[in-house]
Amino acid sequence: MTMPALTLRHLCLTGPEKESACVSFGPGLNVIYGASETGKSFIVEALDFMLGSSVELRDIPERVGYDRVFLGIEDGDGNKSTLERSSSGGQFRCYEGLHVAVPEGLEPTILSAKHNPTKSDNISTFLLEKIGLTDKRIRRNARGDTNSLSFRNLAHLCLITEGDIQKIDSPLLTGQYITRTPELAVFKLLLTGVDDRAVQPVERGPTGGPTESSSGAAKAEVIDEFLADHRDRLSGLVGEEDDNQELNEQLRKLDESLARERITLRESEQMHRAVLQHRNELRRKLEDAQNRRSEIDELLVRFKLLDKHYNSDLARLEGLREAGTLMGALSPQVCPQCGAPPEAQNHQGDCDGNIDAVISATNAESTKIKLLRQELQQAVKQLRGEAQRFDELMPEVAEQLKVEQAELEKMSPSILSHQEAYSEIFEKRATVQSALNLMASITELEDRKAAIESTPARHEETETLSADLSASVLDAFSNKLEEVLRDWHFPDASRVYFEKESHDFVIAGKPRGSRGKGMRAITHAAFTISLLEYTLTNKLLHPGFAVLDTPLLAYREPEGEEDDLSGTDVQDRFYEYLRVRDERQVIVFENIDPPESIKNLPQTRFFSKNPHIGRYGFFPV
Repeated sequence: MTMPALTLRHLCLTGPEKESACVSFGPGLNVIYGASETGKSFIVEALDFMLGSSVELRDIPERVGYDRVFLGIEDGDGNKSTLERSSSGGQFRCYEGLHVAVPEGLEPTILSAKHNPTKSDNISTFLLEKIGLTDKRIRRNARGDTNSLSFRNLAHLCLITEGDIQKIDSPLLTGQYITRTPELAVFKLLLTGVDDRAVQPVERGPTGGPTESSSGAAKAEVIDEFLADHRDRLSGLVGEEDDNQELNEQLRKLDESLARERITLRESEQMHRAVLQHRNELRRKLEDAQNRRSEIDELLVRFKLLDKHYNSDLARLEGLREAGTLMGALSPQVCPQCGAPPEAQNHQGDCDGNIDAVISATNAESTKIKLLRQELQQAVKQLRGEAQRFDELMPEVAEQLKVEQAELEKMSPSILSHQEAYSEIFEKRATVQSALNLMASITELEDRKAAIESTPARHEETETLSADLSASVLDAFSNKLEEVLRDWHFPDASRVYFEKESHDFVIAGKPRGSRGKGMRAITHAAFTISLLEYTLTNKLLHPGFAVLDTPLLAYREPEGEEDDLSGTDVQDRFYEYLRVRDERQVIVFENIDPPESIKNLPQTRFFSKNPHIGRYGFFPV
């Protein structure tokens, strides 16, 4: 029997007048590696977006002009479908078969983006049906109230973003305390196949709420969770520093530094704007001069042609004058115009053949053209003088422009340095202010908790429900996680067990979350792969794929010697382990190069960030 599972086949963004941005996937191991800022993390975010996330696609310049997203999927029975969604979000359209554009002649099924367990026309139910997890119930709170399972309850266990893979929190939790109970319930569902439909809610009080004792305990529990969260965030901001007075002093000094840096930055920017304005004025002056010089050249060409016409007209008129003079010097003849004999001709009357009148008109026209030609020559002389002045001016302006441009280039590093310094101080101030706000919130929460605990409870016994798994199941999964870490040659991969208080794993006596971000990333990846393998081995339901963004961070950006895996073969063993296990799909996005044996696989792609080498990135250049 084939276990229900999903295989992602392709992701494609399209838009009018845009070359499609597509990437394909196959069963088993897929690797996309290369430089930063080539769209790898955007692909992960777009996959999550197409699996029902309500988070909008990141607004990056490369995305402009793309208005549709297509995701091709294949289920365990080989049925292929394509999900289409507007890049701005909203509902989905589902087509049979795999497509990278809207197919002609196929009517789509409209799927709502919002989960509804009573209907099948939504993306969550559609995906849950593909993996056999419909009609499941999971607990939503400690009282035992339940909700229907949504595909979004599963997404964080199979699609791990770059930010999530290195987080301090447990890999089976998203870090939101209000969702902790359902997340533990989902983990239990995947490891046992048993949902929470049999759970009965805690008895409620007369007003419909919980009894007073359970309500107080629940409030205290929630406050404890918020306190733990606030203290973790405070520790992440300022470490062990928790002196309110010291932080206020830091804030005062940072405000002073920020004010000084703001003044310096403003002065530098004003100077920069002044030089920039002068540079732009010179640029416009040079452009105007070049345009006028081109106009002059064009006018001179036209005036030269006009002068040729004037010369031609003068030559023609001179010919007419000479011909009239010659005709007047000849002996009387029959008039060539009217045919009158010499004795019948009237030389004093008007006639088209009046040679004197023709000569007189020719002389007048010649005089007029000569006057026009003199005016033309004067205009040409003026234009040539103007052209000479522009020829002298333009090199001077170009040299001034070059000087101003050099000054701008000289000022730019200083401006950038001031901006970076200002941003750094501003970020430090924001961190200190956030720490002070957290400390104020912690004090307030502690006061609230003390008030709740000081209120005597009317009932000594309270009923609590727990989503904790049985020790045997957790032990079996911990053994699987230890086995994966050993296969990857993870340093000191021994004594792995689940700690119920943190809902995370302890490896060789050290909590997973207390390690550096590189170690957290690789162990988070190990958890995700172990869950994939455990459910497959035990014939349990799972989405069937895993997407990992930068799991090998410890090779590129270790936080210290204990977080550095560069001297080990974990990378090689990691890829080799995934390469030979092709029952389920794993998609890895990495910045560092994989081993040569992985580079040569047909489902490995390299984003070069170089338009002249291979594929630049996800989006076409």
